[in-house]
Amino acid sequence: MKNHDGLITVESKVGVGSVFSIYLPATDKQVAFERTRSEPAKGKGRILALDDEEAICELVKAALTPLGYEVTTVQDGQSAITAYKAAMSEDRKFDAVISDLTIPGGMGGAECIKRLVEMDPSVKAIVSSGYAMDPVMSRYREYGFCACIAKPYEVSDLGHIVHDVLESKNSAETLIYHDFVQSQLA
Repeated sequence: MKNHDGLITVESKVGVGSVFSIYLPATDKQVAFERTRSEPAKGKGRILALDDEEAICELVKAALTPLGYEVTTVQDGQSAITAYKAAMSEDRKFDAVISDLTIPGGMGGAECIKRLVEMDPSVKAIVSSGYAMDPVMSRYREYGFCACIAKPYEVSDLGHIVHDVLESKNSAETLIYHDFVQSQLA
């Protein structure tokens, strides 16, 4: 915000919620903004989804399967490593891995992907987290990920990032998806 001569404030009431206000300097240039919801991109490939929340695993599966992807879900890092290793040995390697960062009581996503990269340097991993301030989200390439998507995400955004990651020929390409347009608290 400071880099754009702006300001951010927060008002919070216990038991009620918080309101964040973002102020940016006005401009005399005409700016048009229209958020369009595009259809999720269809594709094909084998996806391994790691999230400790079963509901998120089911959401990823329900979102990607109709788009043409075969989705396997696991709820901890060790299970992800085991599934990836088994797929490699069967010559049915996963085309991409979507990994949550925080796995309570278990191996987190960053450590899991580090181990997967050691097994397969060409692994295409997408980091997914609700903790936008986590350094892995802003510097995901340093941790072995090729893209990131912040939670909560739209089904179309998930479909697009998986499609873009699988279609990307350039490993240095930056792929980040997040819908910053949120409804205001009443």
